[in-house]
Amino acid sequence: MNLRVLGLAAVAAAAVLTLSACSGGSSASTPASNSKAPAGLMTSGTLTACIDPEYAPLEYYKNGSSGDIVGFDADGVRALAAKWGVTPKLVATSFDGLMPALNAGRCDIVWSGLYQSDARKAISDSAPDMKAGPVAVAAPDFAAKLSTPEDLCGLRVVTQSASANSTDVADVSKKCVADGKKAIQQSNYPQTAQTVLAVLNGKADVLVETNVGAAYIASQNEGKLAVAKNVFPAETTFGVFTAKGSKLTAPVAAGLKALYTDGTLKKLAEQYKLDPATLDVYN
Repeated sequence: MNLRVLGLAAVAAAAVLTLSACSGGSSASTPASNSKAPAGLMTSGTLTACIDPEYAPLEYYKNGSSGDIVGFDADGVRALAAKWGVTPKLVATSFDGLMPALNAGRCDIVWSGLYQSDARKAISDSAPDMKAGPVAVAAPDFAAKLSTPEDLCGLRVVTQSASANSTDVADVSKKCVADGKKAIQQSNYPQTAQTVLAVLNGKADVLVETNVGAAYIASQNEGKLAVAKNVFPAETTFGVFTAKGSKLTAPVAAGLKALYTDGTLKKLAEQYKLDPATLDVYN
């Protein structure tokens, strides 16, 4: 499932943003007067979404570390709330606290750049919203040498804690050992900003991140980092999550498809410099 800070160029030279689970929030749209909200909202008239605002361009603080939370996912929450005629409430939540917060009933949905992994599907419901997959990020000359997962054997690879990317790298490392090669020296950090710093500071050779986040990371560190796009296949999807068996599961899925069909999600993708083709999860 994620570069999670506005302006990683600034982050790379400054302090790392620290988030506290489910603290703060923002809303930037006015609900319609005639509510079409489905049953199951934890607070009547409000769509509460847990989100980790450390993953531009999907979700990040407009002012770097304060102000409204913006981005494709954040504005998607607002668009869904507007469709239902309710008020959006974005609750800033640490990445590894997103699913626990959802299952503890502290939010209605999680829309925050998370893979629809088997582990997450086992404990929650979800609807797809974007195609995704891991990619390798490294210094430009080094990135050019990476073309398969096995090229990571023996390297120092950093990932975000509790991410599907972390699991993928661990699985590749097991294969390395099984094939008689050196294991990957894997390290994990709670925030993607920290993983980027690890590569920039020479503590790691490669960062494995999602295609969405990696493109932004490279753009903010031009000449220092580049994406090796073909190391992993793009065979997973990001999803919007609801609690297992929630009354909101079907309405969220229907709402996402409606926002896709009417072009709302495409406009948001273009606004945040994302490829609209990544939204084609219905064919």
